[in-house]
Amino acid sequence: MIEFLKKGKELNNVLMGMSVDAVYSELGEPDEIIGDDGYGYMHYGEYRYGYDINKRICEMSIEFNRLEKKYRFKDIESEKYGVQLSESFAIGKKSKIHKIIRFLNHLQLKWEANNDTDTDYLKIKIKDGPFVVFSLQNGLPFRISVVDGYQ
Repeated sequence: MIEFLKKGKELNNVLMGMSVDAVYSELGEPDEIIGDDGYGYMHYGEYRYGYDINKRICEMSIEFNRLEKKYRFKDIESEKYGVQLSESFAIGKKSKIHKIIRFLNHLQLKWEANNDTDTDYLKIKIKDGPFVVFSLQNGLPFRISVVDGYQ
C-alpha cells in the first residue's frame, strides 16, 4: 500500500496499461469480474483492476469494503523538525479520515483535497500518486485509486 500511495504506478505487481492476459498470468483467475469484453473490472480480494475496450488496465484500486484485515505498518520512520520519529499504523475499512491523513502526513506525502460536484465523497489527491476517496456519510475510506489519465 505504501508504494502505491507514493507512486500509484504499480499495485500487487500489476502496472497501468498491462494487458488483461498479463494480469491473469501474474495473479491467476480473479475472484469476480464485473462487465464484459469491452469494459469492466476484475477483483482480486481488495484489489480492483479496471480494463478498457483494448483489454488494457486503465484503473487500479484498493477497495476498503472488500478488505478482510487491516494493513499493518510497524515502526515507520520519519523526520520532523530534525527529529527522527517512528510510529506504527493499522489501516483498515473502519479507519477514520483523520487516522489516514495522519498516516499520509507521517509518510510525508504531499496531498490536497479535491472539491468537485460529488458531495457524497471527499477525495484527497496525493502528489504524483493516487486519489484516496472517503465516504462523507460515515467518514470511512472508500478506495485508493489511480485512473489512467487522472493521476
